[in-house]
Amino acid sequence: MLEAFASIQGEGRYVGQPQVFLRLRGCPLRCAWCDTPGSWNWRGDEQARIAAPGGTRNEPALIAARDAAAWIDELDPSGRMPVSLTGGEPLLWPDFLLALEPLLGERRLHLESAGAHPRALADVRDACDHLSLDLKLPADMRAPVELEGLSNESVPRDAEEWRVARRAVLRLATGRDACLKLVVAGGRDAGEFDPLIADARGLAPDLQLIIQPATPIGGIQAPEQAVLDQVVERAVRAGLEVRLLPQLHRLLGLE
Repeated sequence: MLEAFASIQGEGRYVGQPQVFLRLRGCPLRCAWCDTPGSWNWRGDEQARIAAPGGTRNEPALIAARDAAAWIDELDPSGRMPVSLTGGEPLLWPDFLLALEPLLGERRLHLESAGAHPRALADVRDACDHLSLDLKLPADMRAPVELEGLSNESVPRDAEEWRVARRAVLRLATGRDACLKLVVAGGRDAGEFDPLIADARGLAPDLQLIIQPATPIGGIQAPEQAVLDQVVERAVRAGLEVRLLPQLHRLLGLE
């Protein structure tokens, strides 16, 4: 675990909704526009930040699901907020997710994932009430870093491997409470996104597509307005339900 806190959802289908967030450590991907690189690495001896109502404190990062459930109760005494598992990459921890789900009571469990681990997603899909899955542009991906001991599922390394993984997760998500997120950063051409839009149209046309302008951070530039408009137009022409949404929590200065 990296941190646990309550805030509003800043991205995706449930943007603006109050939620409890569990940010898990560890991610083998190196997205050029990642805004949480502090979540990439995992050693096992780190501390987790718990932003509780009574004050922020640190706890051991390696915990059991029952410990996480106790933190969730502390962060949301009402027992009603959805719980968003984010990261890092939560699909590195499928056993934790499956153990946590029955401890949540009436709370919904939302999974935010890069969509690079279709086998793990197949294992946990039915335990999740909502899936938020990225459509990754291979050109935005730096070489992945395998994290020893966290997953036996290799991650995509080139455009063809990304195509295979993308199509697998789209098949798993269609027909469910799910959305797709497509980040558009500066320096890209609208045509680069055509294969992603085509796969969404062909395999999961019922899912809402969230087109998200990259937040300028770490040297990444916001997209040109003309390119952003063209990507939106192409997705609409493909018959997808499209929303153009920036990262709301960044605009509001929230976690």
